[in-house]
Amino acid sequence: MRIRHLENDTIINVSQLLKAQVGTERYFTVHLDRLVLDSDLEARDLTASVRLLRTSNGILATGQLHVTAHQTCVRCLTEFDGRYSETFEAEFWPTVDILTGLPLPPPPDEDIFTIDKNHHLDLQEMLRQYAILAIPLYPVCGPQCPGPESLWQREEEVIDARLAVLQSLLDERA
Repeated sequence: MRIRHLENDTIINVSQLLKAQVGTERYFTVHLDRLVLDSDLEARDLTASVRLLRTSNGILATGQLHVTAHQTCVRCLTEFDGRYSETFEAEFWPTVDILTGLPLPPPPDEDIFTIDKNHHLDLQEMLRQYAILAIPLYPVCGPQCPGPESLWQREEEVIDARLAVLQSLLDERA
């Protein structure tokens, strides 16, 4: 099994794979230093292992990605770099027939990615979508996160003199 490596590139020429028999596989690893996920969200150090499988309709890409993102903890508001993982599976359909060069009808589902007329399969949009899924909506800096209480200054409890009798009853029960 030969694994091809892509460094800061997401485009793969799949013309030979499209000519191959159904069930033929190709393996790739992808490393991206930086990937813009949204206007205010960026991923760094994205690595992915990708398996491309020839299907009757096109190519099925499966694998796992690992991504680092700068986050702010929702509990204590500390900024930290989190490392996240996600598995993926996506279909890619060709836009032109590999043998005749004639245009093919578009995929029936908008969730299916397309292979361009030059038989280039671009993993960037798929990796972007799955990287967004990997990053938690409510990131926490770690299991030892002190929570929002760490931001508050504790004041001495002042007991109203009228309620001191009730406080003494509570103390006795404890």
